[in-house]
Amino acid sequence: MKPRVGFVGIGNMGEPACRHLLDKGYEILIYDVDPEALARLGDTPAEPAASPEAVAAEADVVLLSLPNSDVVEEVVFGKSGLTEGLSSGKALIDTSSSRPSSTRGISKRLAAKGIDMLDAPVSGGVLRAREGTLSVMVGGKREVYEKYREILESFGERIFYVGDNGAGHLLKALNNLLSATTLASAAEAALLARRAGLSLETFVEVINASNGRSYSTEVKFPRYILSRTFDDGFALRLMNKDLKIALEAAAEMEFPMPIGSALTQIWEIAAAHGYGSENHTAIYAFLEELLGEGEG
Repeated sequence: MKPRVGFVGIGNMGEPACRHLLDKGYEILIYDVDPEALARLGDTPAEPAASPEAVAAEADVVLLSLPNSDVVEEVVFGKSGLTEGLSSGKALIDTSSSRPSSTRGISKRLAAKGIDMLDAPVSGGVLRAREGTLSVMVGGKREVYEKYREILESFGERIFYVGDNGAGHLLKALNNLLSATTLASAAEAALLARRAGLSLETFVEVINASNGRSYSTEVKFPRYILSRTFDDGFALRLMNKDLKIALEAAAEMEFPMPIGSALTQIWEIAAAHGYGSENHTAIYAFLEELLGEGEG
């Protein structure tokens, strides 16, 4: 029989993941602090619960899709949190983008109670979440990964086992560091091309036929920047948070990140200048403002 699944955090990534799990025949209990988030699954058999504790008490494995490590720690250890309902033999899977050091600490505390944990952050954005084609980077004990791999395959197309607890969250942060680098660099180059009189459409077409191409130019520019919708579904403040996670992990290992540090400053300035709540592709609009290029 399939394990009963709990899911905490029914946001842009959590909602489609829940739908894919339901499509695969899993019975799901859900919780979110926002009643509107729960209502979005009102057309499904997903059963709302009163608290994380209530989810954990009834589920065999609980998945999290939350904004950051502080929220994860509160949901796990806070009042009416998961640990008040989890018991030995159950498992926690954190698909959030969290700090590796926090993840390692949580996993050790849970292990002392006989509770398994995987960090399984995802990549691909809202579009691939809806398609069920996310990449999933998994950290934790290999036997735990093998036990719950089928759950991850419900919403992930490519599943990678990458090492012990925290390794998945480190890889996610590094992935987003690279993603943020290509996006900001491409935006800067595009604005220079525009000042020189080239059209953005021409810039994107040529770059995507050349070795300067990236996921940012192939997907994000055509869909979100050329259209100026900037509605990819991933907030700029969350990208900024993930960059800080990468730098924090590097600092713990006394590993200098001169390029990453410089890049992160751009995103931090953007967040501080009112773009934090915008979608992260609006880094283009921020650079327009910063460089005095205006809308074009």
